[in-house]
Amino acid sequence: MANTITRSTGLHTGYGAYFCGNGYEGLTKALDDTVKREAELLTTTFKNDIEIRFNSDRESGGAWLKNSLEGFAGNCQAGLGAGIRAIKPEEMSREDWVHNSTREFRQSQPKELYIDTYVSASGLKDPSLANSRLEDNRYCSLHHKSVDEALAWLIENVDREKILE
Repeated sequence: MANTITRSTGLHTGYGAYFCGNGYEGLTKALDDTVKREAELLTTTFKNDIEIRFNSDRESGGAWLKNSLEGFAGNCQAGLGAGIRAIKPEEMSREDWVHNSTREFRQSQPKELYIDTYVSASGLKDPSLANSRLEDNRYCSLHHKSVDEALAWLIENVDREKILE
């Protein structure tokens, strides 16, 4: 049986009408096409069903390996992501960009597409690769130069047996 790629309409948070991951498609065609390509590569490489999800603002999303976990833990242990972000002006310090620039200023800047990987610590071959600062939700999230580079990193570092239970 062929593996499937589905798009998430969001997961109910349990609070009123709030859903997470309910962007359905990327804000731009380039973003949406990138995540579709990631999904196709993941299903071919891992021989697994894939779920595409975008954040509500549709500026970032990803292709996730489906697993048997329910709720918020389901289908979000390992995946390839992409998003649109503002480019920091060269003359601006990183500190000013992070701490002093306004949302309006960032939105006025040119944008670029970025590629990343995300793997929960429990799904890594080497859990010490987890680079998050959260103690109760350890994960590894890295930016990559290309989808192919991100896929290669995922193949090398994901423990398939832990993720695809």
